[in-house]
Amino acid sequence: MKRIWITGAAVALTVSAVWAEDPTLAELQAQLKELSAKIEKLERQQASPAAPAPSADLTARIEKLENGPKIPEWVTNTKIKGDLRYRYENTEVDGSNSADRQRARARIGAYGSVNDYIDYGIRFATGKDSATSANETLGDEFLKDDAYFDLYYVDIHPEQFKGAHVILGKMKKPWLKGSGLIWDGDTNPEGIAVKYDKKFEDTTLFASAGSFVVSDNKGDDAQLWSGQAAVEQSIDSIKFLGGASLYHVQNGDVSGLSAGQNLTAQFNIVEGFGSISAKPCGLPVKVHGQYAVNTEAVANDDTAYLVGVVLGKAKAPGSWEIGYNWRDTGRDAVIDAFNDSDFAGGDTGSYGHQVKAKYQISENFQAAGTYFNTVNGDGADEDMVQLDLNFNF
Repeated sequence: MKRIWITGAAVALTVSAVWAEDPTLAELQAQLKELSAKIEKLERQQASPAAPAPSADLTARIEKLENGPKIPEWVTNTKIKGDLRYRYENTEVDGSNSADRQRARARIGAYGSVNDYIDYGIRFATGKDSATSANETLGDEFLKDDAYFDLYYVDIHPEQFKGAHVILGKMKKPWLKGSGLIWDGDTNPEGIAVKYDKKFEDTTLFASAGSFVVSDNKGDDAQLWSGQAAVEQSIDSIKFLGGASLYHVQNGDVSGLSAGQNLTAQFNIVEGFGSISAKPCGLPVKVHGQYAVNTEAVANDDTAYLVGVVLGKAKAPGSWEIGYNWRDTGRDAVIDAFNDSDFAGGDTGSYGHQVKAKYQISENFQAAGTYFNTVNGDGADEDMVQLDLNFNF
């Protein structure tokens, strides 16, 4: 249509020129030919050029990539997570010199899925030959620091048994989180565990059992058997949690692991625990307690208990929490090689106060401070202050 219009215009101009100048027929034909050539050139410029067909070599390479080996799904599902804690610590014990230390704990691990019903975790952490601490004390003339396998496990959770988990390897403690009365937060047992939880409308049931190798005796290994059951009930905005645990050491004793406070080497620890959580005026409040007794203790100093309260929740940036607890740990109530290594230096036969505060500075960045006022296993007053900066990534 455009060409017809342009051609018409050209003819009109030509006719006008004829009337104006009376050119010869040959001149008119030359002018028309020149105008036609310009129109064709304009049309070619306006038309979009066709994309060249791919070469045979390029086509073959594309097909090879499409049909070649695929990246395993477990690789793409793997996540790398870690944390770093930097700590200043001051300890004062009556009759001894005070100690100032700068300490750091670094952990990094890979977590992912082997398939739809098997997960795994592998983690490295600082800390040397300790079941209860991954801290590295600074000040060793800049020597290289060691890292060890802190976790390595698989978690099997078949689709046919929702809520059930079978865990193999060196794992996080399979029982519900405690306060350190029996187990230090950095203690990770080794063996096999079975966990199960079932949630109803306002009630959740928890259960776990495990068999863990404490020491290899080239015969009857010293083993720790565990069992735990608990129930959590929600009534309006209040949550009640209650449960019981059993920790039994079989075949031999753990005297070789003792930090020097236990008088017995036989342990059959029965524990009861509970908590009440609520949000009065929007402030999270939790009151909690534990009681434990070693039924195989040779002395009467066989019980431990703890009562405490936590206000707030340091999670979102700008949030905070503060907690307090009192505990009394009998000399033979728990295994001194595995209980809280910070409270009274990890001694059993100790008692005292703990106050802890946290502030969430920003996402993945938290500041914390802890104060211990205790009497240790030797009967000496011990005060310790810890100031932490925690980074998660």
